[in-house]
Amino acid sequence: MQKYSHTLTIDGNNFNDLEGFYNEIARVFTDGSFPIGHNLDALNDLLIGGNGVYKVGEPVLIRWENADKSKIDLGYNATANYYDSRMKKCHPSNRAIFQKNLDDAKSYTGDTLFDIICKMLDQNKDHVHNCNLVLL
Repeated sequence: MQKYSHTLTIDGNNFNDLEGFYNEIARVFTDGSFPIGHNLDALNDLLIGGNGVYKVGEPVLIRWENADKSKIDLGYNATANYYDSRMKKCHPSNRAIFQKNLDDAKSYTGDTLFDIICKMLDQNKDHVHNCNLVLL
């Protein structure tokens, strides 16, 4: 069983949309001394550590309370809105993939924002952080 240097708790009752999620993450994962970006790339960077709460490389357990609520809040409707917004600002080379993701979300298929975020929060070979996620 892995030992964790920190256990951090995200509470789905503290937010109901992606912007609120970013605010919750900032509250939990930083010491408040600097603002974080409100995008998925910034979230990935934040998970590495060194933001006043845990050091780079320390093993961290992330507990997501009220995850069932968040699964709805960050579900297909929120995902469609996210990709629709991104389509208006994205680089032309990203349009095709964003359009596919938007179409998938509108068809209730593919990954939702909740799914994407959960994959990001849980350590795997694609991420350089040392966090593990438990949904509660």
